[in-house]
Amino acid sequence: AALANTMVEQDAAYWEVRIAKLGEKAEIGVAYERPKKEDLADALHDGQQGWCVSSGPAGKPFEEGDVIGVAFGQGDIPNLRFFLNGQAIDEATVKHVRGEVYPAVFLDGGTE
Repeated sequence: AALANTMVEQDAAYWEVRIAKLGEKAEIGVAYERPKKEDLADALHDGQQGWCVSSGPAGKPFEEGDVIGVAFGQGDIPNLRFFLNGQAIDEATVKHVRGEVYPAVFLDGGTE
């Protein structure tokens, strides 16, 4: 699990994560506050403390080499969007995320 040590401070930001090796799970998104590492996976899914796009049985079918993009903007609605290899993942769009968020990545089961 990785949580940035600096929040997104600008009005708009974009970052990417490349899946080098696919294991059981990859979750990429944002989280409010700074949950403990062991709580990060739960926080990313609750829709209150965090939001993500994920691979695995309940998520998107990521493959090795895929690039997951995250676009966050304070002034736009929707303001949290996810991309898979440059294509929007419309069903993962979040419309009302406000305030200070941290980029977050949770990898499990051998994912790199």
